Amino acid sequence: MSKKPGYQKAAELTARDLKSVAHKPSVRQLSRLTLPEIEAAVDLVSKIIPAGNVPGMILSGLSRLPGRRIPTPKTRQDVNALFSGVEQVLDSAMYGAFFAGPAAVIWGYQNLLKLAGKDPSSAFPEGVWQFYADYALREDTARHTNETHGFDTLLRQHNIQLCPADRLTARLMASITCLHQYDELLKNEWYERVAISLLEELSGERGRRLRREWLAQLPYRREEEAAVLELDYPAYRRRKFSQFLTRNLESLPRSDYEAWRARLKALEESDLPAYQKQMSILAYLDPGPYGETRVPFRLSDAQIGVIYRGNYYLFPVCGTGGKPLDVLTVRAQAAALLQTEENAPAHLTLLARAQRAALPGLRNKLDPLLVAALDNLRFAPILVSADLRPRSLPLSELRQAERGVGSHALTFFDTGESFVFDQSHIFFDGTWGMALSEIMTNEALSWARYLNMLPSPVAAEGKFYASLGLKISKRDLDWTEKLPRVSPEAGAETDKVNLRECLDLRRQFKQRSDLLQLTINDLLILYRAIHAAVYKPSKTLLAEIQKFSADSPELAASLRHLVEEASRVNPAILIPMDASLKVPRERIYPLNMEAPLAELNLLSLHEQTMKMLAACEASTEDRAAMYAGFDRYQKTYLASLAGFGAILSKAKEIAIRGESASVGALKLLVGQVI
Repeated sequence: MSKKPGYQKAAELTARDLKSVAHKPSVRQLSRLTLPEIEAAVDLVSKIIPAGNVPGMILSGLSRLPGRRIPTPKTRQDVNALFSGVEQVLDSAMYGAFFAGPAAVIWGYQNLLKLAGKDPSSAFPEGVWQFYADYALREDTARHTNETHGFDTLLRQHNIQLCPADRLTARLMASITCLHQYDELLKNEWYERVAISLLEELSGERGRRLRREWLAQLPYRREEEAAVLELDYPAYRRRKFSQFLTRNLESLPRSDYEAWRARLKALEESDLPAYQKQMSILAYLDPGPYGETRVPFRLSDAQIGVIYRGNYYLFPVCGTGGKPLDVLTVRAQAAALLQTEENAPAHLTLLARAQRAALPGLRNKLDPLLVAALDNLRFAPILVSADLRPRSLPLSELRQAERGVGSHALTFFDTGESFVFDQSHIFFDGTWGMALSEIMTNEALSWARYLNMLPSPVAAEGKFYASLGLKISKRDLDWTEKLPRVSPEAGAETDKVNLRECLDLRRQFKQRSDLLQLTINDLLILYRAIHAAVYKPSKTLLAEIQKFSADSPELAASLRHLVEEASRVNPAILIPMDASLKVPRERIYPLNMEAPLAELNLLSLHEQTMKMLAACEASTEDRAAMYAGFDRYQKTYLASLAGFGAILSKAKEIAIRGESASVGALKLLVGQVI
């Protein structure tokens, strides 16, 4: 068996083959790049995607396609071929050490598109981030978790105590309502962002002010007037936004208003349906060898999965005529479920922790009845766990319970004191995930108040929910345990962040100078960089590392180097910018930021200023002269901080316009691969 070439040799072979294709007259005529640009693109692609003759074959195929637009299926086909090519050319050690994964493939493919004279944006109609998430954020460790406490906090304040059946019913009704309203929820998110974004284009600061004001008063629940007007939450929120716009658009010139309205209507017709389809959770994830395919299904086919005592049950989402299931019916069924005799748990956590790429090959090895049950579970976009989890656990540990196999959008946990929402990055970004968590919590609270007024629940005699026969036999278990696992996840939580002091500091900055426009995130980035520069490991940590020396001296040396030297490197921080504020389908624009400590001399200025302050406070003679010296240092220091804020502000402004993201932003995720 021939030995696979090393990384450098593989890159040279790729460059040689790709160059032969790129310099063909038929390709040169299509490309809009100059000869030096072609050479640079070939060199870049061969280094980040050393896939032998695959990039050249793809470039040749792209050059034969008519027009500049690329069909989405073609993009997926090409990207999968690039993954496969790298895998075949590099051995496993080289693959892990040099290949930067989905970000590298997407960046390289964008350069192949430019070499072929194609429009890179047409290859990613849902935005580059959505495509990246489908490939890179598919594993169990890529999910993110939000916790809300408003449900239990308000119930305690009103001295309401729900029985377990009503507590489950409230969450089931919130989940059912969510699925029925999801298109409208997405419509509100899209409409609010685009309406204000268009106003920003017309009126600049006025539009930015409106965004801030709307975020400050945006309702996440229905108030009393909604009940009087018989409005559900999406309709109530739409009404409040319409009133907000009306108040603030009265002074807008008529011509500007008409232009804004016409543009908004045109975008609503052209872009909104595609956005709703892209972001819908009425879909399951079908794992492939390199990425996930979102497979949509109808609302009428949707189920709510309930996890009780480690077993899975399916509740229909729709009742008669396709309407949401009646609350009294759900209540009686929930009461019946909680009386179910205890059975052996399903143990699907083994599948949840498996690498997604390994799942397709497992299907033919499992019991057909188990495969059929798993297929039925895919139609539950929301899993509601009725098994209480300890609130004292960190969220990264709290979620380590039955949670399906990773093909759904959301798992809804309960601690008895709070709700926890475990969400797939493929369907949710941080901002939308937190917003939906708040919306669902308030919806559950609304149902809880209603349920509290009813007599005690009575279990239904006939059960319409389905019990899934997810019993894993020893044979199935043996196959499952052989699957490669995702890396163990690490989590850190703290309640030591004092936001009040952070906000006070921002106010003090503004009092000193209008140029000191540092946000809380800016301060956190600055602190992270300063921490890396001044960090010293504790004696306890060094002693723990020393314990590895006897059995694993290389590991001990590596850990010691990490905490003593490597951690002092000024870290590059990846900041996910909310692209939906401008173009909702883009979701995220990644911004790579390294705090300019050396350039602005911030560490030295901080140290010198603090020394001067201490000397000034300790001085008993000529305090005026000492203060004057301190004041000079202080002004220089504050001016440098203002410069730091200006650099961050400009970088974020560029990123939020998509100018650093739409074509090459995922380059920032690749890092230095050469």
